[in-house]
Amino acid sequence: MALCLNVFSLPNEHIQFLKHNPQTMQVYLVGQIPELEAVVAIKQQSILTQLVRLIRGGKALVLPQDWPQHQVEMIGPDINHRNVDLYHYILNDTEELVRGAGSIFQTWLDINHHDAIKMDRSNESFAFESHRLAELAILLSKLDEQTVRNRFNAWLLEHNPDYIPQESEYLEMFTGWQRFKAGIAKAVEQNWGLVWVTQ
Repeated sequence: MALCLNVFSLPNEHIQFLKHNPQTMQVYLVGQIPELEAVVAIKQQSILTQLVRLIRGGKALVLPQDWPQHQVEMIGPDINHRNVDLYHYILNDTEELVRGAGSIFQTWLDINHHDAIKMDRSNESFAFESHRLAELAILLSKLDEQTVRNRFNAWLLEHNPDYIPQESEYLEMFTGWQRFKAGIAKAVEQNWGLVWVTQ
């Protein structure tokens, strides 16, 4: 079972590369060059995938020129299998399934109902290209400290009414949302997208 959901900001071209070469995701995120095994894995892809690669003229694994040399920095709040439904609620102000950029955490709740790009067959990673991030930035702009607190309290009232959070928990949660908001603002400025990986 996956324990954490880690969010990263990447160029759209890298998202497309990783979608077509999902076996390189982990080495990409740690800033390493794929080893020979990754190249061999490409040769073991389905006939249709190999045919598409051949038509496009790609016989070998050609990495993007700006492949990361260091570990890619996470930009999301601390999301795990116990609180992903809470984060979905805080972002969207509903437990219902949503469309668009608000479905970012929903990919963990229902892998078939969201607007993200499925990055692998295992449903362990998903992405939004840059055009979705303006919408996500709007959702995040509504999350001031009082709104985060109110939505956290509303979710607790429904799911754990006896629990009274410490002030430090509110602060930690709001800080995580602020960090995420800043990361999304930077991604929008760079015209980058997002990848989130369950680990």
